[in-house]
Amino acid sequence: TAPETESVDLYALAEETLASLRPAAERRDVTLTLRGGEAVVQGVRTALQELVYNLCDNAVKYNHPGGSVTVTAEKRGGETVLSVADTGIGIPYEHQNRVDKSHSRQLGGTGLGLSIVKHAAAMHKARLELWSEPDAGTKITVHFDGQ
Repeated sequence: TAPETESVDLYALAEETLASLRPAAERRDVTLTLRGGEAVVQGVRTALQELVYNLCDNAVKYNHPGGSVTVTAEKRGGETVLSVADTGIGIPYEHQNRVDKSHSRQLGGTGLGLSIVKHAAAMHKARLELWSEPDAGTKITVHFDGQ
């Protein structure tokens, strides 16, 4: 049976997630910022929680002291968008294309644990977009279409 779907506010989810990561962020001297507003999608709450948590956790973990993580959740046009941007170490170019190849099993090799994110995105028919510059940071955007 398919898991129950419900209305989930990604903004509220991001708020809870950042609150839980704040102690780790403070230890690493990483500033957390949340932008946007109510961003409700129909989805499986536990999977969306894992998606948001993994993106935010990576953004804190792979950051520099004095760095920042900015999470944005918003309705944009006909879609709901969640993005997590950090000023961290970035993803080496040779690993970046793996993130975009939806069938890649090698993603675990980047140490980013993005397979959970990809699985949750696929479950919600969401599109992942990655921008990363080694040593300048990473931004991962999840587009939930027509929600």
